[in-house]
Amino acid sequence: MDWDAIVIGSGLGGMSTAACLAAAGKRVIVVEQHEMLGGCSQVFRRRNRFEFDVGVHYVGGVARGSDGIIATVLRGLGVEDRVAWSRMDDAGMDTVSFPDHRFRVPTSWDGWAHELGAAFPEDAAGLRRCVQELRTIGEGADRIRDVPHSVGVVLPLLRRPRELARIVRGLEEPIDRLFGRCGLGPQARAAVLALVHLHNTPPDRTPALLVAALLRHYFADGAWFPTLGGQVLAANLCEVIQSHGGTVRTKARVASIDVVAGRVTGITLDDGERLTADVVVSNADAHRTFQRMIAPEHLRPRTLRRIHRFRRPHSIFSLYLGADVDVAAHRPATNYVDHGRYDLQTTYDLMDRGRWDPDGWLAISSPTLKTGGRRHVGEPGESSIEAFAAVPGDHAFWTGTGDPLQGRDYEDDPLYRERKAEIEETILERVLTTMPELRGHVVWQESATPLTHERYTLSRMPYGPENAKDQIGPFRRLATTTEIRGLHLAGASTVYLYGVAFTLRGGVGTASTILGRDLMGEFRGGAVLTDPAALPDHGPDWDPFFVCRRHAVKKPRRARAAA
Repeated sequence: MDWDAIVIGSGLGGMSTAACLAAAGKRVIVVEQHEMLGGCSQVFRRRNRFEFDVGVHYVGGVARGSDGIIATVLRGLGVEDRVAWSRMDDAGMDTVSFPDHRFRVPTSWDGWAHELGAAFPEDAAGLRRCVQELRTIGEGADRIRDVPHSVGVVLPLLRRPRELARIVRGLEEPIDRLFGRCGLGPQARAAVLALVHLHNTPPDRTPALLVAALLRHYFADGAWFPTLGGQVLAANLCEVIQSHGGTVRTKARVASIDVVAGRVTGITLDDGERLTADVVVSNADAHRTFQRMIAPEHLRPRTLRRIHRFRRPHSIFSLYLGADVDVAAHRPATNYVDHGRYDLQTTYDLMDRGRWDPDGWLAISSPTLKTGGRRHVGEPGESSIEAFAAVPGDHAFWTGTGDPLQGRDYEDDPLYRERKAEIEETILERVLTTMPELRGHVVWQESATPLTHERYTLSRMPYGPENAKDQIGPFRRLATTTEIRGLHLAGASTVYLYGVAFTLRGGVGTASTILGRDLMGEFRGGAVLTDPAALPDHGPDWDPFFVCRRHAVKKPRRARAAA
């Protein structure tokens, strides 16, 4: 069982790393503990009528032939033309509600500034200054054509010293200071941060650069949703891996990353099976990688201290609804973001104290709405709706007993059941208030807590480590290389950050380091790493859901007994 490289975890960071390595001729295996590939990009189905996306809600940078990150990575791997996208409403990719204000978020800086000024006329001048500052930072960061993952990537901006200075300041200061310079009142400040669900970080720790970069991601060429759901991304990467000699395995949980004399030698699975390789890539989160899978004697004390100090963010509670009514019949392709309060900081202050804020932000996203009612699962006239909100992720908030990594006992804990029912009921009522046509038409309902997320992905950190100003940027986030020779990292814990675009880019960056090549530079130059003729045909019945399932290896009973 010798390999050139082993990739732990099938999130988009791990899958893009493996796809690049396989296409470059390396013998690669991806091991995934869940039965489905994709990590936070996976979907799940109920009654063969409703499909729900776990984490892919909308993205930017996918316009065909563009230099957007996602388009560039998919094109370089030969699958750009194999992913169909549905464009969201340019007049309002999001529809935002506060207690006394409502506005839309168009996919342009000027449109956004106009909407904000119209909703908050008393702060219109300050909002224009604030939006212009964010635009300068966002477009400046975009000019480097990369995620700001190292000092070297900002070199193209040395000829623009003022712009570079603003970008550095945008990274080093919380966005509250920008608001102060622009003289914004508390309600206008909340409006600028209305899309806090994109980063789930407290305002007093959110760097202006993060807000600017996220907005620029959508304002460059619009907001999009994969027409066949988020699973289409992992499915295409899986086909690249397999068609170029690689292997994927599901239901294969890693017990340890094996190290001898400071060099990685492979991994050991929970059942005792060993896989050997000189290169191991961990797509698991930083805490699990360094605190669970590597014996502490193989790590420097300062590394262990750093990981211990690496703050986890608050987590997410998700509500999934299936309805026998078509929400796209009378609504545009938009998301809904509902805020029960203007003081967004309070939501996070409460969670810091171990409490949940029932008036905190709530994001509502419907795959049916975003595709204009086009459905590839179930019958026309029905809808899938997803709602998610920030909640504490600590076990202590949810239950005093039961560990999701050891089984499902936590689901029967009285405290867990009480917490889950309370939050689900509150979120449901807020969804029905936002979309009243759903009343009396919900035919499927379930929810997922941070412990659910941990059971399926082994992490309560869908956004990676907290995206605060002291944990973003070179020398703050983890590099893709480690002190253990041959051990590399991919995913949201690295300098490439979280989200579809950044984790895909990060996987290319990790593979580039392993191969000693600038793959992203090659992709931008028009190179295609894969052999397109090797990829399987996509017929009219091609389904990414089934491409990503049933990759487990069923061992003979005698082998299982021996293990």
